[in-house]
Parts: sequence; structure tokens; C-alpha cells
Amino acid sequence: MKTLFNPASVCFQYAPESTSSTRVTTSALSQPRVLKRRMEEENFTHAETATANISPVRMESSADKMVLYFCPMKTIEIHKVIEEGDGGSLPADVRVEGLNVPKNLEPGLYTLKNVILTSNGTMEVRATEETVWEKYTGELVK
Repeated sequence: MKTLFNPASVCFQYAPESTSSTRVTTSALSQPRVLKRRMEEENFTHAETATANISPVRMESSADKMVLYFCPMKTIEIHKVIEEGDGGSLPADVRVEGLNVPKNLEPGLYTLKNVILTSNGTMEVRATEETVWEKYTGELVK
């Protein structure tokens, strides 16, 4: 996979829920199987928790929220394993928790940096105070 990265790309810091931020959610079309496949490629198992970057993800606006899609995702970069998994299979469903973006965030592709991934009962992508939305400028190679 060839990725072109522009270090001067636009970044958006984690935005706690407020009037200046928009809630992020998933939908039935968010394709959690792609997240699951990428987690399996990193040997992630049931009940494991880690801090990571996931890239790219697609953000699309929908009413008063932004919807997160995993379909274009190519990589997961694990920073630190917080809790080892039990070796079991990953769940099929996904949810996001605490993810908010600035209202001025435009729909498009982003690298989601410094999130917590966990997989106990459902796969979960959780925001931290260090979570950053960085505009993805690389190529999408199939």
C-alpha cells in the first residue's frame, strides 16, 4: 500500500460535547466488519483494550450528527495495549463513545488518532482527551 502523507494536513483536536461540537455515531451501513478485520490483522482478541490510530475513516453529516464509516479503513496502529485479550473472537457490532467533532469539520476522510479500541461484547471506539481528527491526504489503494 502506498500512502502519501502531508504533515501540514489539517487537524481537529478532541471536542467534548458542547454547542460548538457535533456528536459522532455509527449507522447500520458503517461496515463494522472492516474494523473487525483490521483488528484481527493486528491480533486483537475479545476483551482486549488498546490505544490506537485508525485510518482512514469516512465522516459524513446526517441531521444533527456525524456518521463514522469504516469502509475505507486500511490500517490500525496500536500504540499501547492497556488490557490483554482472552484469545476469543471479536464481536460483530460496533459503537462509538465520547466522539465529538468541531461543528466546522467537513465530511470526508480522516485519520482518527489516539482513540481507545476495546472489544468486550461489542467493538468500541472511544475518545480520549488526546483524540485528534486529522484530514486524510493519502491515496486509497485497493
